[in-house]
Amino acid sequence: MQCTISHARDLNDTDGFGLMRKQLIAWTILTSALVAVAVWAVLGPPAPPSGPHLPSRTASVR
Repeated sequence: MQCTISHARDLNDTDGFGLMRKQLIAWTILTSALVAVAVWAVLGPPAPPSGPHLPSRTASVR
């Protein structure tokens, strides 16, 4: 005798919103990357930090 389950559901999509959640995460990541590139293009790269530059450890060993 063979037992079959007629109402089997996909384990990865138990609530029906799995695909929507994945699309929302992908959209959020891509939008954040686009905003970061746009801000970088408008403002330019960050300036090097100003202030005193301490000598490196290798220079002090000599």
